[in-house]
Amino acid sequence: MDYTRRVPKEYYEPISDGGRVEEITYPSKVYCADSAEVTKRALVYLPKGYDDNAEEAYRVLYLMHGGGGNEEEFLYGQEKKRELLYILDHMIEDGVLKPLIVVFPSFYYSDSQSALHDIKEAGLLTKFYHNEFRNDLMPLIDSKYRTIADREHRAFGGFSMGAETTWEVMLNCLDIVKHYMPLSGDCWIVEQKGGATFPEKTSQLMREAVKDEGFGDMSYNVFAFTGDKDIAFPALSAQIKAMLADGWDNGSDKRLRFGSWEEGVHWYPYIYEYIYNILPDVF
Repeated sequence: MDYTRRVPKEYYEPISDGGRVEEITYPSKVYCADSAEVTKRALVYLPKGYDDNAEEAYRVLYLMHGGGGNEEEFLYGQEKKRELLYILDHMIEDGVLKPLIVVFPSFYYSDSQSALHDIKEAGLLTKFYHNEFRNDLMPLIDSKYRTIADREHRAFGGFSMGAETTWEVMLNCLDIVKHYMPLSGDCWIVEQKGGATFPEKTSQLMREAVKDEGFGDMSYNVFAFTGDKDIAFPALSAQIKAMLADGWDNGSDKRLRFGSWEEGVHWYPYIYEYIYNILPDVF
């Protein structure tokens, strides 16, 4: 992908009467361990006009934070800024992006504090998160909000470990989500950073997983992006190269796209640039 548009400076400022953010909680389970019941939290961005357009249904993007973050990371971040919220508002206001709902979940749960400092433990949470998405979060969103409730109008993306989560969701939920946006993160189906150490095996096992789930003939769009100075660049670029050689981009309905941002590093401001470039093409 040759995406090089910079976010306009004015997009980092709020607009009058922009979209709003709601907090939701929902019951889930610790799917990576003993299936203990837990209460999870997510934030939901509703675009300007959501309440006024009572007949309109909306596309949905699920966007997962990186390691050490939480459901607030994309919207508020460590500096408590709202850059992505303002960018979404401006894109919709200017007609760059059709109005959509964006859901910000977390793969952590209340008793998973040790996973904040243990990447292997966190990796288990990302690996099994697809169960929570399929069984708990997605049904709630479709029942609570006016969504277009089909795979053609759902997307899942994430940054860093959120990108690893995105790959896992793709391997296990291709029947309910068509569009994927892994940003600065590879798939850990073999091992952590396995996209770099075992790119061909990673691609092969991913293909086998999709086939075993019965998704082998299903269409998909993958928009993988990172910075050329990003710590994730070697793993993600090697994995994508192996996937392209393995035929993941065969056919008009099976699209795998990859791009890198010059001088981009592993930091949220660059992720906002990627989202701004990619999101209009996702649906």
